[in-house]
Amino acid sequence: MGLDGYQIKAGMTGQARQLDDAGTDMDGVSSAVKSRTTYSYDDVGGNDAASALNAFVKAWEAEAKTLASALHELGGKVQLAKQTYHGFPGTRFKGSPSSATAAGAG
Repeated sequence: MGLDGYQIKAGMTGQARQLDDAGTDMDGVSSAVKSRTTYSYDDVGGNDAASALNAFVKAWEAEAKTLASALHELGGKVQLAKQTYHGFPGTRFKGSPSSATAAGAG
């Protein structure tokens, strides 16, 4: 789940589901990085190296959380758009049984 708590799961399909699943994968990356956030001199061979690695890990953890949140949110928005336009009178998308466009021309 994203940092802002935004997540829609029920009934997700297609690209929305793929985006949300990618967000779940990034949640796992964030958790893996978080499990070991402090490295010592003995771990990396020097105080400067430990300091730099710790800063990198902290930044990577924050980035992974941001990416996960964005993917979950985007998946939810794609699903919402799909639900909103599904069955909207006169709206058809390329690739549907009709060759009309999303603008409803047809």
